[in-house]
Amino acid sequence: MSICPSCKAINPDSHQFCQFCGAKIAIDPPLNILGEVAIQPSSVPTQPLNLESVLETIKIQVEDLASSQRANGIAKPTDGLDLDELPIEFNIQDFTDVDSEMTMVVSSTRNLQDINYAGKTDVGLQRDRNEDDFVAIYQTRSINGKSQINDRSHRGLFVLCDGMGGHDGGEVASAITVNSITDQFRPFWIDTLPGEKKLHEIIRNANQAIFTKNESEKKQSLGRMGTTLVILAIHDLNVVIAHVGDSRIYKVTNSNNSELKAEPKLEQITRDHEVLNQLLDLGVELEVAQSRLDAHQLTQALGPNPSDRIEPSIDFFTLTEPTLFLLCSDGLCDNDAIEDNWRSHLLPILNKEINLQTGLDNLIELGNKVNSHDNLTAILVLCELV
Repeated sequence: MSICPSCKAINPDSHQFCQFCGAKIAIDPPLNILGEVAIQPSSVPTQPLNLESVLETIKIQVEDLASSQRANGIAKPTDGLDLDELPIEFNIQDFTDVDSEMTMVVSSTRNLQDINYAGKTDVGLQRDRNEDDFVAIYQTRSINGKSQINDRSHRGLFVLCDGMGGHDGGEVASAITVNSITDQFRPFWIDTLPGEKKLHEIIRNANQAIFTKNESEKKQSLGRMGTTLVILAIHDLNVVIAHVGDSRIYKVTNSNNSELKAEPKLEQITRDHEVLNQLLDLGVELEVAQSRLDAHQLTQALGPNPSDRIEPSIDFFTLTEPTLFLLCSDGLCDNDAIEDNWRSHLLPILNKEINLQTGLDNLIELGNKVNSHDNLTAILVLCELV
């Protein structure tokens, strides 16, 4: 484990940047002439992990725990089982955690095979300029060498913004945010996703850049530029989403395991920052909240206010099955366009009945048909697991 010199957080030895504060904690690895990470021979012979010893230790611990619980009259699922026949699989990388003590976790047998994506923005049918902006970045890293070294990782960053403030306002705010988020994310792609604290800092830095421009240009009230924000970042099976405003992220899953008998599922995994949801959180009845004229007014956006008033919603989770993500501005998802049409427009993409680009074109066409009043932008991200 490595101690961050800045925030004193504990990080795995392999990390070059702190996953909590972003400070550098290790020396950059040397690169070969191709710009790839060069594998350096170690002066100490590599010692393979003794899994038999590890399994024996676990077996003894489980037997001791079971004996103790039986002595106290507590029956456990392990009673009556031959522990030598338990199907236990391990992922070496799961043996370390950010805690001060080593933890051992039985890992999933699934891995991220690939990420495919497509993004598109459209001015819409009633606007003369497009204030939306987005970026989609995907990278893989492969390291192969002697002494049991074999590393292949996938990482993707997908950012979408819906600007507000008119010409030289919304367009500028969304562009500032996309560029700021992208630049601040780059160091973390060496190791991992940023932690929650660092992600807050990244988003607030983007907000501060827009806020400072508003102040320097003395923009007032509705003339102040701003933007919504949604972020989807993926590092192998690890995912983080973050958002400010009412742009959304959906995910679609459809388990291929017939034993589970799982139905295809659409889930909106962001929650709009608007007056309606704020009132519902305060206990106001849905019908009363919906009747307000300002029900869909934003309660948060990047740019108009100082960064200490920005509270982005952030969530971490792990991929467990093939998943299709949709990031979109409200020009696409208004009037329940996604909820009413996901089986015809998203599920076929997940099931590979149509390709991503065709599916994306169909979504933009749908948005212009249902919500022609606004710019509309969408990013599709298909994560395939094996």
